[in-house]
Amino acid sequence: MNYCLYCSPQAMEKWIHEKEAYILPDYKLAQLAPELLTFNVLYKILGQKQIYTLEDARRLQKKQYTIQQYRNQMDLTQGYSPEQMLAILKDRCRYLIERGSTLNNPHIPASYFQGWEQITENHAQRLRELVAEALDDKA
Repeated sequence: MNYCLYCSPQAMEKWIHEKEAYILPDYKLAQLAPELLTFNVLYKILGQKQIYTLEDARRLQKKQYTIQQYRNQMDLTQGYSPEQMLAILKDRCRYLIERGSTLNNPHIPASYFQGWEQITENHAQRLRELVAEALDDKA
């Protein structure tokens, strides 16, 4: 290792807020969009039925529920009412949008670290000192 950098939460705050602002519209969409789903949408996906089956529910949720969760969701002896199946559809929609609204391995540009101390020796000791300083600054 040539060197390491210490990034306190305070030093990373600007970057973290930028990432939060970037995904916030997607997160809001994930919360709002499922509530816009109607029975007409459900019927276009699974057809109009009086009772939906476990297989219907699995077609929507795939492996997101355990078998016990599928059974707990059943509100009829033989399966699911249209109202319950719509709730399952909304849950699936929320899951799909939330999954797509995350950032995987976001890149921090090297320019962000310009001027930061490069720790080249006594890494553990210097890191302990910097963490202690950051904690003192926060208090």
